[in-house]
Amino acid sequence: MNLNLNGAPKKDPRTLAIGLAIAAAVLLAFAAFSRTWVARPNSIGFGPMGCTSCNLETDGNMSNGAFIEMLRGTGIDEKFTSGAFAPMGWATFALCLIGALGLLGGAALAYKKKRPDWPMAPTTAALMATMLSLITGCVFVATKPGGPGFVGVSLGFWAFGVGAVMGIVAAQMLAKINRPVDPDLLDGAMDPEQY
Repeated sequence: MNLNLNGAPKKDPRTLAIGLAIAAAVLLAFAAFSRTWVARPNSIGFGPMGCTSCNLETDGNMSNGAFIEMLRGTGIDEKFTSGAFAPMGWATFALCLIGALGLLGGAALAYKKKRPDWPMAPTTAALMATMLSLITGCVFVATKPGGPGFVGVSLGFWAFGVGAVMGIVAAQMLAKINRPVDPDLLDGAMDPEQY
């Protein structure tokens, strides 16, 4: 048990870090597969992988890129159909999954009380992916198709936002818990038998 300067026992943040990491991973995975980042109630919805109820003829799902091409084929003004929308959706999808997997890997190491000395820790991958996903996710939502009021942010985006913030906090907590043991560089430096 660790003691601080006044002698009171120090609480182990391991359980909190593991819980935050698992919750953040679930939210990021949900957000990655959600089709309700930007949506109109009881109608069309968009997520990183595609849209739902977006094909008026078949009332089916399609990719974001196909939807943008369909809109451009109708002669809609190009200021309502950004070319960055679909690529940012795929980038956000991949980054959310990498972040979720990194958080789960870091939580597993913390649970097993392992401190491996790897070139890149899962928590580092989770932190980098989650922070980059904040950029790509916001660009994805900002370049949504249609004019003002066509669709608004919805459940998937809020799950992403909460999961990303929780993921950043959890990754930093787990990185501190899982960091490799520093070698003692002076071990054996003052061996009396050498003199």
